[in-house]
Amino acid sequence: MWQALTGCISVTANLKRRGVACDIGCSRCGAEEETVNHVLFRCPPARQAWALAHVPVGLQNFPTESVYANVDHFLGRNNPGNRVDFFPWLMWYIWKARNAKVFENRDEHPDEVVRLAEGEASSWLQAQMDDGDLEGPPAGSPLSRTPRGNTVLLSSVYLGYRCFVDGSWKESDVFSGAGWCCTSVQRESPLLGATNYRRSLSPLHAEVEAFMWAMRCMIGHDIREVTFLTDCSDLVKMVSSPHEWPAFAPYLDDIKMDREEFSSFSLIYVSRNANVRADSLARKARASSHHILFVNDFPPN
Repeated sequence: MWQALTGCISVTANLKRRGVACDIGCSRCGAEEETVNHVLFRCPPARQAWALAHVPVGLQNFPTESVYANVDHFLGRNNPGNRVDFFPWLMWYIWKARNAKVFENRDEHPDEVVRLAEGEASSWLQAQMDDGDLEGPPAGSPLSRTPRGNTVLLSSVYLGYRCFVDGSWKESDVFSGAGWCCTSVQRESPLLGATNYRRSLSPLHAEVEAFMWAMRCMIGHDIREVTFLTDCSDLVKMVSSPHEWPAFAPYLDDIKMDREEFSSFSLIYVSRNANVRADSLARKARASSHHILFVNDFPPN
């Protein structure tokens, strides 16, 4: 954000002032000059992203011709945009969408930009929280209000489905293990799942495969509004920015297709201490000497 306010980011108008010979037009909308304010706030795809994030967009209040006024729109208790707690992440992902167009000629839909920003903001918050803070931050703190109506914090009054998922891998074992635990206030007891399969290439492969299996189990149970929770931060990053993980492209393509089956979907990071049940199921499955597959009836011992 400070780079945007100090004019340090490399929009074409800035590059020309530094003596770089380039077309100063906007690659996303064709505007005559690409400025910092234009890229982050005034460009039509950026305006759509802010609107999808429920920031009132109009001629008088936001966005204005001043990058300072636009950022100030989100700062301060009484300012109109102060409820959009994840606005720094949205600025970042709008900038990344611009770069995707400039360097890869790839268009990113504003709705996807907002979803990625929300997910990254939620993952960051979870990473800052101590294990004892898993019930969420104090009321009124940044990100304590859920953006766009999706519950992403571990609140005790959460009404949807939470699916904790984990993969287990050990180089000396024959199998990798996968486990998940799905909870909801609508059910007295959680749904449980555990399976094993021939050892994956790496621990991260095991995490991805466990996540894919958990998604398909939720689809099979016709549970279509799910927050998935994992203690693997790389998995969250991978799903948020799949183009940055080309080695996992076949997995990520399958994940993208499976996501279409959900009416509400999110994947967030939690500490390992918050994921002990899924971890235990995955470890038990991995340690088994034969193939197993249990859904909701995994033996206690």
